[in-house]
Amino acid sequence: MDWCYNLDCQEKQFHRTWIPKLRDIQIITKDLNGLKVSEVRKIIMEEIQPDIQMVRDHNNKVAKERRQRI
Repeated sequence: MDWCYNLDCQEKQFHRTWIPKLRDIQIITKDLNGLKVSEVRKIIMEEIQPDIQMVRDHNNKVAKERRQRI
C-alpha cells in the first residue's frame, strides 16, 4: 500500500517538532481490499506511533529545558 503526506504539509514533515494528524495522510493505492480510507489511515498512524512518540519526547525535553532556564 502506498501513501504520502498531503501537499499542504510536505514542508512541515521535515521539521523536528511536527506531529502528523490523520488528515495529513493521503492514500495513493486505489485498491484497498475492502478497507475504508479512514481505516487505512488509522492503521498507518498506529505504525508510525513510535516516531510520533519520539517527536513528543523531544518536544517535552526542549520545553522542560526552556522552563528551567527561566
